[in-house]
Amino acid sequence: MNHFIDEISSKAYTDDYLINLIYNLEKNFCNNLMDRNYKLDFTNKELWDLMRFADILCRSSKDEHKNLSLKIVSLVYEFKELLDDKFIRLSIINVLTKLGNFPSINLIGIKDENTGIDEIDLDLIIKRVYNESPIKEIFTDEQLKIFNELQTNNHFSFSGSTSFGKSFIFESFTKYLIDEHNQSDNIAFIVPTKALINQVSNKIRRLVKPSKYKVINSPEIPKVLKKQENKYIFIFTPERLVSYFLDSTNPKIDYLFVDEAHKLLSTKDTRTPLMYHALNMAKRKSINIYFASPNIPNPSIFLELVNNTIEESYAVKVDSVSQNKFFINCHTDSSFMVSNFGKDIEFPKFNFSGNCIEDLKIILDTFSKNRQSIIYCNTVDKTISTAFRYSKMLEDIVDDDIYKLIDVIDEKVHEKYYLKYCLKKGIAYHFGGIPEEIKIKIEELYKLGKIKLIFCTSTLLEGVNLPAKNIFILSEKIGRIEMTDIDFWNLAGRAGRLSKDLAGNIFCVNLYNQQGYWKDESKMRILRDRNIEEVKPIILRKNNKNLYKNISNYYTNNDYTNKKLSEVDKKIIKMYGNILLYHDVVNNDSILKDRYINSGTESLGILRKMRNENYVPANILAESIDIDLSIQNKVYEGDKEQFPTDTSYGGCYKVLRILCREYEWLKTENKGNKPMIKTKEQLSYYATLMEGWINSKPLKHLIQKTISWYHNSGNSKNIFLSIDGRKYQEKFDRTNDFHINTLINNLINDLENNVKYRIKTYVSNYQSILESNNLELDCDWAEYIDYGTTDSDIIEIQNLGFSRTIAIFLLDHCSSLFIRNHAGEIIDIDEEDLRTNIDKEKYSEEYKELNILFEWEK
Repeated sequence: MNHFIDEISSKAYTDDYLINLIYNLEKNFCNNLMDRNYKLDFTNKELWDLMRFADILCRSSKDEHKNLSLKIVSLVYEFKELLDDKFIRLSIINVLTKLGNFPSINLIGIKDENTGIDEIDLDLIIKRVYNESPIKEIFTDEQLKIFNELQTNNHFSFSGSTSFGKSFIFESFTKYLIDEHNQSDNIAFIVPTKALINQVSNKIRRLVKPSKYKVINSPEIPKVLKKQENKYIFIFTPERLVSYFLDSTNPKIDYLFVDEAHKLLSTKDTRTPLMYHALNMAKRKSINIYFASPNIPNPSIFLELVNNTIEESYAVKVDSVSQNKFFINCHTDSSFMVSNFGKDIEFPKFNFSGNCIEDLKIILDTFSKNRQSIIYCNTVDKTISTAFRYSKMLEDIVDDDIYKLIDVIDEKVHEKYYLKYCLKKGIAYHFGGIPEEIKIKIEELYKLGKIKLIFCTSTLLEGVNLPAKNIFILSEKIGRIEMTDIDFWNLAGRAGRLSKDLAGNIFCVNLYNQQGYWKDESKMRILRDRNIEEVKPIILRKNNKNLYKNISNYYTNNDYTNKKLSEVDKKIIKMYGNILLYHDVVNNDSILKDRYINSGTESLGILRKMRNENYVPANILAESIDIDLSIQNKVYEGDKEQFPTDTSYGGCYKVLRILCREYEWLKTENKGNKPMIKTKEQLSYYATLMEGWINSKPLKHLIQKTISWYHNSGNSKNIFLSIDGRKYQEKFDRTNDFHINTLINNLINDLENNVKYRIKTYVSNYQSILESNNLELDCDWAEYIDYGTTDSDIIEIQNLGFSRTIAIFLLDHCSSLFIRNHAGEIIDIDEEDLRTNIDKEKYSEEYKELNILFEWEK
């Protein structure tokens, strides 16, 4: 029977009449995009024939047939008046049911399982029971297939479209493990950046609320929790997972979920070797590892990377949401829909003005209207300037929640912060350097539909969940680097939301007429052709840019094979070299070690010599893979100056001065596009940031102190500025809004990436070396930087799962509600007393954040 259906479907799939029908349907859809009142120009027979084709195709076992049936019903669905026709409505429900796409059925307005058609109703009843997930939401058929594989395999890797619901599957499997294994397992999620920790943690807390599980974000479990009969779900970045593994007293992790696994494929991201390092340590501890990634045709590659068998993998090729593709060239005034069923479908001329922002307004007014849209820009500068200039063309909106956020910006950031002017117009921008508290609130308002347009950088590629009906992609690059096919389709895949849309719209727009911004129409290949080729991490590639030769050159202090290597490339070589030495020191088998030894006849000898000449203990190597080995050994063998106990500006400056001298920052950290330090004078800048941060000061305090540092009592220092990619410097002017916004963006970037990551890495390394040499630490500077405080109570509160901001607030205003043990350590908080005692009106924003954490109100 299945063979017969597939045969009929194959004939339908290539039928000229069907192809012509779909092409005409796309033409009608384009007219509807321009004019929402446009009615479908089809005869009843054509419409009925189209739905009959969709019915045939959805029954096929072939993925491409299923995807075409979804394409048909998604285009028909755009003509909402057709849903009044019972035949059309039931036909769409039937197709979605046969496809197992249950989250989308509710869009059609069905109630229960009563369509009046026995075949459909029976399918709905059976599949709603059979496809129910452990969290009581319904799996699509493909999601169920993956879920069943996770249940029966000790490791697994799968990929699917951006809208497939990969996180939902991991959450469902987590609930399954909790329920079926009688709460006996410890589980960990690895996320690529700190920015995602809160998003994932809040979801998981809601999932495990009735259980004895504790959700932990810190690699250090509070001592009091270790004494209790708890099980844990950890949400870690790669570096935190490494730190967790290095503490032998920590409980064993049984399951590890790696969402956004495609990060392991990047050749230009220094987090890639760090993630590989963490996963290899997990493999060594016999943890069950599961990978999820977007759009990867060969997800088995991640299993190969950690020496697991590669059969346990699956690439989902069935679409959850269909997508329509468009190209707009403002400078030739040509716009069209890319069709797979005929020639490109051209739109009428828009009479673009040549003014980028005016032209963008024409595009968004035409194609976005009142629907939510994402506008992608490749740099922070472009994102802010495009959003800010666009906002000036809009009228102010009236919305209490928006204006509450504006008040928060005035109170906690700065009254001249550009974002507030965008919010007044109902739009926002989003990138990594926005204050975390503000970013979370932007995401909330966007999900509530209060913000219609959001301008963003590639932070959406980091897994931030902000899908939309439309995405307008203004550049084919991420920063200055060309997007890979995987990156592009991960970004473009944000168009269309499972359970919200049957289809999304992707617009590539040549707005600026500049290289890197779709000026070269040959770059359109990536939009026209979604044929993503198989990819491998660099350590598995034959063409690995001489990685293994250059690791040997790093070990022997010889020149690299390419004298024009970027600083990022050099850093990645160094990191893999350090990981390799660690693997050798602890006698760990790994694909990296095998490939290196087999890369040349001298490789094994070079590695043995490096091991013999290394004095740095293995645990220190493991936590410091991005610090030069020769420098670590020099510091380990040399005289060591103790860190001060004073945490004032003077103490911070002394710590930085010691690190700058010992680790030769003016040689090792002064190169590349984003050097940490160029001159010794910058130590005073970082000391200003550090002093405020570790002494529990709020962001606004840090901003004001930094403004004072730049103003320098009237003898202003130079500030580096950037407009349209052109970098220059000017004397800082505290009355200049652009200077203030640049300062704020730089400060947050320096705090997140330099103070809290790079400098903290050096601090941790130095302190570990001191301890390894039996020198006692009088205070833990790494902990101060990690938690943003020297107050042990605030640290303990954060270990309970609260953010730094909320931890400080709770200690200041609700200290009596904390439950302490006999030693005075904070072990919990009285949730019910907190709920009844907090002043919702006075502390509305704090209450909102606590409500998300505790789910007091839906």
